[in-house]
Amino acid sequence: MKKLQLLLLSLCLSVSLYAKNSYEGVVTDVLQGGGYTYLEIQEKTQKKFWIAVTGQDVKKGTEVRFNEELVAKDFNSKALNRTFDTLMFASDLQHRTQMESPFIKELVAKSPYQKSGTISIAELMSNSKKYANKSVTVRAKVVKVSNNIMSKNWVHLQDGTGVEGEVGRVVFTSPTGSPSIGDIVTAKGKVSVDKDFGSGYVYKVIVEESSFTK
Repeated sequence: MKKLQLLLLSLCLSVSLYAKNSYEGVVTDVLQGGGYTYLEIQEKTQKKFWIAVTGQDVKKGTEVRFNEELVAKDFNSKALNRTFDTLMFASDLQHRTQMESPFIKELVAKSPYQKSGTISIAELMSNSKKYANKSVTVRAKVVKVSNNIMSKNWVHLQDGTGVEGEVGRVVFTSPTGSPSIGDIVTAKGKVSVDKDFGSGYVYKVIVEESSFTK
């Protein structure tokens, strides 16, 4: 698993990164290897392509939806002993029978998850410079998880609060371990402001070196 993560990190220097697009299609083939599930997807246009997601049990014929994270050319999977001409690393894989969005869309004045010793998403977003380079603790809902991207797990949290009339969402990164979508977690980490990871990953506020407890 670690070898694949290191390989993916090295590929970040040579892959083509695009805006995170959403796709839908039918699974026509499934391969398992090295902690990843490789799925051949057929879109409505009849176009077929391969994606990779963290290990999951998916059957042929399943209708799925997912988000693009990055695309690698001539990607060699040692676990499968196979080279893919093009391989999309994807996140948020959902069955079409489970299409309800995990994101919180209704803005609230007070977080229903906040407890003593934690701050809300709105507080963090509104006063990010105050918390810059400091440790914060937030209790919120996990609405998106992208694992093993640039050797980090990217966990998106919401609690219903926000700024400028919109529900806020803050990313917490962790080098190891991540919760599941839908979990209510207490996340602790160090705040970075105007962070640029390169390759289009720029954040006004992000929390790094995070840990999560339920």
